[in-house]
Amino acid sequence: MPGLRQRQKEYRQKRIASVAKTLFIERGYEKTTIEGIADAAGVSGVTVHNYFGTKAGVLLALVIENDRQLIDRLDESLENKTDDLVVLTTLFAKIVMEHALSNLAKVVWREVIATVTTNADSRLSKEYFKLDQQLALVLVRQIVALQKAGKVSERVDPLHLGKALFQIQNARFIQFISSDELTSADIEQKLRNDLEALFSVCRP
Repeated sequence: MPGLRQRQKEYRQKRIASVAKTLFIERGYEKTTIEGIADAAGVSGVTVHNYFGTKAGVLLALVIENDRQLIDRLDESLENKTDDLVVLTTLFAKIVMEHALSNLAKVVWREVIATVTTNADSRLSKEYFKLDQQLALVLVRQIVALQKAGKVSERVDPLHLGKALFQIQNARFIQFISSDELTSADIEQKLRNDLEALFSVCRP
């Protein structure tokens, strides 16, 4: 069991992250400052810096927590739902989009993508990409299960196929957050079109 000091540290980190999330949504990422986050959280700017490094670090910490929660529920949400890879990947994408918007607005997600691409060597960016790989492995596990059930050809490599399907839906996710006009239903249809076109090549 963590000691008192560790529990206090974890509480402050969660408090800072929660306050920052509210400010990012209410004020926008650009207008939110480390000092503003610190004031709202009742801590010093130095404390925020020590825990997260930069404002981008706070942002990425929020996304990492978002992804951890998502990974925890994805397997259960997809298990035994379908034996169709197009439907499986589209459902995966729908859950990801709905979960993403329940935590952060599209405008904040745009900052996330900009941050992880411009600070790719940072510790938090590496953690973000590691979680992305864990999300991809959710699809891999579903394909393995379908293969064992005889629903997917044994010639298919589940790891390569799962990661490929993840990258396709991830590209559509970025399109989704890049436009305020596009709905999750729009992206689901576009993704479905992508996948049906690709899989039609494999059919006799």
